[in-house]
Amino acid sequence: MSAEAGFDPTALAKLDKLGGEAFVVEMIDIFFGYVPTRLAAAQAALAAGDVAGIEQAVHPLKASSGHVGAIRVHELAKQIEHLAQERHGESLPTALQQLEAAYLEVKPFLEAARAARA
Repeated sequence: MSAEAGFDPTALAKLDKLGGEAFVVEMIDIFFGYVPTRLAAAQAALAAGDVAGIEQAVHPLKASSGHVGAIRVHELAKQIEHLAQERHGESLPTALQQLEAAYLEVKPFLEAARAARA
């Protein structure tokens, strides 16, 4: 598991210290359930031209991705939120595609970390 894939395993180690392996599994499961709905909401807001809706959709991804070590997802969610706040709508479609790709890239690492603890 590597930073090249946008994954920082030390975040899961911190969660493990806080609540044990079951807590880590629960947090990964919550993340997996949460991200697709947030991405869909961001895409729907993009299609509607609702920049504020994009900001609202990605804002919760900043914290949740940081908690599970999805560092590239975290960075992109932060960037998208900033772009939306500054009303740089022309940059949002590409940034949202990058966010989805970052999630798909880190997902196997989180799945492996979850399986190791389940």
